[in-house]
Amino acid sequence: KPHPDVATTYNNIGSVYDSMGKYPEALAEYKKALNVYLAVYGTEKPHPDVATTKKKIGSLYRRMGKYSEALAEYKKALKMRLAVYGTEKPHPDLANIYNNINSLHRRMGKYSEALAECKTSQN
Repeated sequence: KPHPDVATTYNNIGSVYDSMGKYPEALAEYKKALNVYLAVYGTEKPHPDVATTKKKIGSLYRRMGKYSEALAEYKKALKMRLAVYGTEKPHPDLANIYNNINSLHRRMGKYSEALAECKTSQN
């Protein structure tokens, strides 16, 4: 049976590859982690570990210059984190993903979208 610790190990291996600039290898490990987490937690209810792995994949795509793929992964992570943490009170994981999205919009030269993300993150 799949175990979340196995997924954590895949994420850790992916992070090492990422730090080494071996992006295809990192992506493969992050996707393995994602598959294990989905096998453990299912797809019906969002889980923070799945959202974190989606964010890692988004950040990797950003470093690879694949901005549209990065944004798609960040948005999926945001949607999951909103479902997990809600909007009633601030949570650092929400602030983090809003900052990632904001940074990506600025990198893409989409300043109005970046500003909108900043304002959204304040609510």
